[in-house]
Amino acid sequence: MPFVDISLARGKTPEYLQAVSRAVRDALVAELDMKPDDDFQLIHQHEPGEMVFHRTFRGGPRTGDWIVIRITDGLEHGTRAKRRFYRTLARLLHENPGVRPEDVFVMMSFTSPENFSFDGGIIGTDVAAAEALDAAGKAPEVRAAYTTAELTYALTELFLHRNRSLIRPMLQDDMVLKLPASLPYGGEFTGIQPFEDLFVGTPGGGAVWESFTVHVDQVIEADGHLLVQLTNTAVPKSTGTPKVIENLWLFEVVGGRIAGAQLYADTAAATGPAD
Repeated sequence: MPFVDISLARGKTPEYLQAVSRAVRDALVAELDMKPDDDFQLIHQHEPGEMVFHRTFRGGPRTGDWIVIRITDGLEHGTRAKRRFYRTLARLLHENPGVRPEDVFVMMSFTSPENFSFDGGIIGTDVAAAEALDAAGKAPEVRAAYTTAELTYALTELFLHRNRSLIRPMLQDDMVLKLPASLPYGGEFTGIQPFEDLFVGTPGGGAVWESFTVHVDQVIEADGHLLVQLTNTAVPKSTGTPKVIENLWLFEVVGGRIAGAQLYADTAAATGPAD
């Protein structure tokens, strides 16, 4: 997920700017495995005196065609890949539009994917996880393990949208589901099917709730577990009175897959009298 800022002296033709942009994109694709469509750049043109630089410090001699390329990336590629990228970029810029290698100044910085949001207020880790899971779904082989980001995204989709397709392959066949015994649908269950059945609709369904809206507050990673904190707005069938219910799901993760799930809930909200 690279983002590119390009700064250069004002007065270049549209063709020159387009060639610079293309050279940067092609170098990123060739050496840092950037997807061709993952192409986001801002080009800044400066008046004389707005670009201050030493003509010979650690390179040069630099001219008025000095160009600064700053790249913020969501993946850390390592020294060898960056070395290849710098060389390829300088070569492509020299080939077209004719930038001297001595005038090419590059700065790269890394920021983790959660510092990106491409649109809609969606965090970058969810976008990356969704893309990875979509690619995995098209592959014939079954993945043995999943990343924390992928598990987090799948759990969020499960609770917000009842989307079971993402979480299904992440469950171990002998996973254990624990629900408070005081719930109408409580108990301890083994296997994937009880877990899937629970999320076909609202847990307990119309027999327990008149309505049930889920909000995922956060997903926390801790010591081989994922904790999903929920704030639910619900109307229990037993009372007809709206309630705000805070729940906590604890998922045990073993070898990159979910081995167990346990619900900690305000069971009185589903069965008790109104406040």
